[in-house]
Amino acid sequence: MKRLVFIVEGDTEIILVQNHIVPYLIGLGFTISMHAQTITTNRKQHKKGGVTDYAKFKNEVIRTFAQGNVIITTLIDFFRLPNDFPGYTSNSNLIHQVEASIHEDFGNNPDFIPYIQRHELEALMFSGREGFELVIDQGDQLAKIDQILNTYSNPEDINNDPETAPSKRLIKIFGYDKTGDGEMILEMLGIDQMLQKCPRFKEWIDKLIQKLSE
Repeated sequence: MKRLVFIVEGDTEIILVQNHIVPYLIGLGFTISMHAQTITTNRKQHKKGGVTDYAKFKNEVIRTFAQGNVIITTLIDFFRLPNDFPGYTSNSNLIHQVEASIHEDFGNNPDFIPYIQRHELEALMFSGREGFELVIDQGDQLAKIDQILNTYSNPEDINNDPETAPSKRLIKIFGYDKTGDGEMILEMLGIDQMLQKCPRFKEWIDKLIQKLSE
């Protein structure tokens, strides 16, 4: 039986996978081994996390496939994606072309499902207000969150400008801490709302379900 490996950018992505996606898949009846691992960026210094260039990303995928008997998917942000990725574009509406180019670079391996989050993981956190209520206690700050929620019916549309990307908005509003606050927001929000509000994210999860059902 093959195992499922999520190759991700950092700690918040690991939290999303291990605390939400994996339990969701287990709840659907899938019992294979599933886990997330971050990209190794410097083997000598044992540094992990982030996507610094395509070569390191590719090496992580190759090393994982070399272990054998594995299905691999990815969870990396489009925001600040290195421009040496195959099929690179600055247009977030064309992410599927980048994913297709990555897949082609691996010989269209059916056990490889590249996924790039539009625009970054924090976009998923705008699927509801509940998580923000847990980490924000000032009314004016919550009002700014509400304004964003009311502006974007699809959280994945929140743009990737360096100053207005989802994470940058949160930092500006209340000094968002990616790991600590991120874990609490995701826990309160839950995966069902993310699937309901974020069509691209749902499409990815559906692909995983389809693959695991083979």
